[in-house]
Amino acid sequence: MSDRTALYLSSRAKLNLVLRIVGRREDGYHLLDTLFHTLDLHDDVVVEHAPQSGGLGISVTADHDQLLVPADDSNLAVKALMLVREELGERAQGGFQIRLHKRIPNGGGLGGGSSNAAAVLRLSNRILGDAIDEIRLQALGAKLGADVPFFLRGGSQWGRGIGTELHPADPVQGHFVMLIPPYGCDTVAVYRMHAALWLAGKAAATLQPITVPDNWDSAVGIGFSNDLERAAEQVRPELGRLRLAVAEAGYAFARMSGSGSSLFVAVPDAESAQQCQRHLVSALAQTEHRGVSFVQATSGPAIDVDQPSSQIPATLRHPPLDPHC
Repeated sequence: MSDRTALYLSSRAKLNLVLRIVGRREDGYHLLDTLFHTLDLHDDVVVEHAPQSGGLGISVTADHDQLLVPADDSNLAVKALMLVREELGERAQGGFQIRLHKRIPNGGGLGGGSSNAAAVLRLSNRILGDAIDEIRLQALGAKLGADVPFFLRGGSQWGRGIGTELHPADPVQGHFVMLIPPYGCDTVAVYRMHAALWLAGKAAATLQPITVPDNWDSAVGIGFSNDLERAAEQVRPELGRLRLAVAEAGYAFARMSGSGSSLFVAVPDAESAQQCQRHLVSALAQTEHRGVSFVQATSGPAIDVDQPSSQIPATLRHPPLDPHC
């Protein structure tokens, strides 16, 4: 029988329902006012600890090959575990293995890498007896990315400062149709372009902010908007053409998440989501945007609970965690 310990966590995607740029620090970081929102779309993450062995490894599988990410030290999940080991020193002895199954599209502003990192922070800390308190764990997360602290909390949170100053928001429940272009947007390039457009007085978006549709049962009486849309469309002109095509198809309230390139349409129910996707697939089929893929999602839970090895999903049971058990 193995002395290994394994814990599982759903690692969820997010949308930025609102993203406003409200300033810029002297070090170049932009100051935000953003509404993070968790989705039911998620990756599967397992962290396994073997006290009597050594090393650190990661294996990655995915629903399809386009979702695969590097299984090496460049992966944020590995960097998260390295931070925990550095923080705890001798208290983090032994070997660790990360098992990651991907469903969240990469490089589209949905936060998959940051979410994976947050899951590994939580799971490894729990395995090691919650040796790192919540405040310190949040600080470690901020070293990995400005949205990692959000993923340590989940639900709906207003993010201020560079996105790490979190304040609970009223809960949101909705259905979303996400459009995933076959290209991403370079985050640094988008923020640099936003700064250039702002200095030139040309930061207006292609489409105006809109209010939440009246028939959508939402606790937020706000408009969805994203100040980075114009900059992303300058970096990726095809993204601007895509958003205009979606608007011409009848969905002028499509918005971008994060720094792009994913777009989302909020709809009131599952039937509306199916209808929206069918309509957009048809509208884009004979255009330059026919390579866009679609993902339907709903609002996720406020927080996920770490699960023991008995609850590890089938996606991460091949091969078994311990073939000698």
